[in-house]
Amino acid sequence: MFPGRKIRIARIFGIEIEINPTWLIIFLLVGYSLGETMRDASESTHPGRFPAGPWPWIFGFGTALIFFACLLAHELSHSYIARRNGVNIRRITLFLFGGVAEMSEDVSDPGIEFRMAVVGPLMTFFLTGVFYLIFRIIEANPNSSQTWLVPLYLLVYINLFVGVFNLLPGFPLDGGRIFRAILWKITGDVKMATRVASYCGEGIAVLMGALGAYLLFRDSLLSGVWLMLVAAFIFQLSRVSYRQTLFKLAIADKLVGDLALEEPPIIDDSATLAILANYFSVYNLPALPIVDGTGKILGFVSRDDLESVNPSERDLLSARRLISPLKEEHVIGFDMPLEQAIHRASRADQIFVIINGERVLGILSGDDLMRYAFDMART
Repeated sequence: MFPGRKIRIARIFGIEIEINPTWLIIFLLVGYSLGETMRDASESTHPGRFPAGPWPWIFGFGTALIFFACLLAHELSHSYIARRNGVNIRRITLFLFGGVAEMSEDVSDPGIEFRMAVVGPLMTFFLTGVFYLIFRIIEANPNSSQTWLVPLYLLVYINLFVGVFNLLPGFPLDGGRIFRAILWKITGDVKMATRVASYCGEGIAVLMGALGAYLLFRDSLLSGVWLMLVAAFIFQLSRVSYRQTLFKLAIADKLVGDLALEEPPIIDDSATLAILANYFSVYNLPALPIVDGTGKILGFVSRDDLESVNPSERDLLSARRLISPLKEEHVIGFDMPLEQAIHRASRADQIFVIINGERVLGILSGDDLMRYAFDMART
């Protein structure tokens, strides 16, 4: 959903924690903005609260780190409930507008969906309460350091806003997922529930965009632009999430063997690379399976590997020189659930060999697998 290189930063409870490079942008903006707020507070309403120099910005970036730790706790709470209910979470990615947990399979029960969705805002409100309690304790004790009062106040305010915002009934916000779970439970129709919740998400995004445009013309440039960006993101994500739901429903009971695969030619390992080049000119395949004299599959030669060999040398070299051994990660049984196979396609250029016993039914890349699946979902 969020393309681009990701940076792995931790592994918590067996879940990979990654950040998208866009997260660094928002971290710098939030940290600097909080630093500016603390400097202004120190100079006006709370004089002398911070030492002179860069300390307001040091506290600002420290507060930003704590805030993003709160977002991570929010996502981990979703993941905890998911795992308690048999739904595996592969990774959590922090990005420009927050965080998202990647599930290995979809939720199949509205009750589980409801519990997973509601626990996120509850965690955020719990953290809001913790920060508020610490704020009150420090404020009431004149002998304690008062330096953290402004950061704590900001953490209370920001987390409260995030919790309330997430409860808006628009998919894919947590409130939208709660709304979808309720509709799903009442009607028994997850497709209809997703459609209604997605429409609500788009409606909320339009209203937010209109408010952002209003603020823009009221000389609140930063607030207006930010609100419009968030609105555009929610609008797009609502549509994408709905399409993904339709796609997953369409392939829910399908097997890899149901795909309209192009059965590849079987090449003997003694064949020259020139012969392989001729086959590649006829078959639009990412690789060709290679067998030994007994018909046993040895591996495959990819189109990219062949093209790396000078054409003048291809008559002199056999397929054995370029064979990529057939490993377990490359093999997909024809009776594997299609959704499970798609989850294995972590890279677009990953090669998969579809087999039924000793028979090769197809050979395709991760991109090809997705294309075949989308073609089948549309029919």
